[in-house]
Amino acid sequence: MTAKPIVAGLDLGNGYVKANINGLVRVFPSIAVKQFNTGHHTPLAEDELGVFMKDIINQMDLSFSSPLVRSTERRLFGERALKSGLNLEEFDVFARTGKSEVDLSGVLALGTIAADRLYEFYEKNESLPASGKLKVKVDLATALPIGEHKLHAKTYRQKYVNEGAPHIVTFHNFERPVHVEILFEHVYVANEGESAQYGLMLAKDDFLEMIRREAVKRFPNGELDGITGKDLVSAKNTLGIDIGEGTIDFAVFSNGKFNPDASSTMNQGYGSVLESTLTKLQDEGYPYKSRKELSEFLHNDPSPFTKRKWTHVKNVNQSEENRFGDVVSSEVSKVFSRVGGFTEVIFVFGGGATPLEWNLFQKLQSRVAEFGDDNLLPIVYLDSDFSRFLNVQGLYQVAQRLRQAADSGVKKQVVKAK
Repeated sequence: MTAKPIVAGLDLGNGYVKANINGLVRVFPSIAVKQFNTGHHTPLAEDELGVFMKDIINQMDLSFSSPLVRSTERRLFGERALKSGLNLEEFDVFARTGKSEVDLSGVLALGTIAADRLYEFYEKNESLPASGKLKVKVDLATALPIGEHKLHAKTYRQKYVNEGAPHIVTFHNFERPVHVEILFEHVYVANEGESAQYGLMLAKDDFLEMIRREAVKRFPNGELDGITGKDLVSAKNTLGIDIGEGTIDFAVFSNGKFNPDASSTMNQGYGSVLESTLTKLQDEGYPYKSRKELSEFLHNDPSPFTKRKWTHVKNVNQSEENRFGDVVSSEVSKVFSRVGGFTEVIFVFGGGATPLEWNLFQKLQSRVAEFGDDNLLPIVYLDSDFSRFLNVQGLYQVAQRLRQAADSGVKKQVVKAK
């Protein structure tokens, strides 16, 4: 059974997947686990389907037939993966191999879309497909780090397009497998950070006001009085610093257009802070096995029983954050030396922005000041809770325009042929 084409923006972050599919936003950890022993699988009963569908991302058991996924093992996702006790499959923030080259990217992208398709079918029919098969066509926008994009964007896109053949995702949660055939009709691979700027340009009023407040509070003498959030996001020459878990992308816009020559990627992100903290804690005898586990512990309020341990872990992590802040600010100097004379606004955003703000903002200010005291350059430091969605919202906006752009291109070719 084929549904109407879906529009998807997928931000496959090193820490979390952010997906916007037909306006529905989902967020879940960028992890999976491979299953090598599936003999004890217990299929869901019919009266359990409703509960499963409400938490499908965290409960699904999938296998893949796709050029995006080379291994054939079944995989678990989300909370079920975290609690399985099996070795986590997650993006290696220190590896030279990029997102476009590892199975996990395909696993997460295809799994997200398959989950959406099955969920949509169940919502309408309150049952699984009798044929055991669903089909879906997709207009997709996704992204790669700037440095990786320059080398691998074309090949990565071709894997999705798959010469017009479908990718097959199989659910193994039920008495009979359910197969979802995914056909990508239009695919765009953006630069990370570039797509976030598109998200900023299309920001709504509440978000624009937050951006204005964030900029103005850094200038207590009124230098930015009268400026609006729209003024800031509409600036033609900007530097976006997208702090992810595995990379930091420095996205430069010149005269309103993305400037790939001046943009760059630093192949470390906030995940490297967590990895360094994890190593030190493991040397001290702490039992954390992954940066995801450590991150969950740090970002939850401690109980009276864990407060002492939490405080120690926090102190170790802040020491690593301070060291990393020096590395980032040094990298900003390199970028700024290329484009600083033209830059009007700096935006700092991404999932790693808020944890680093306590020490990074002052270091960025100092770096900017090195280029002249009269340099009135707003640094808009956006909270991670808001800004982690900038890339995916920008990607969704791009995906919405892909079909129309393709149709327009065909019409232009027809006119030229005449």
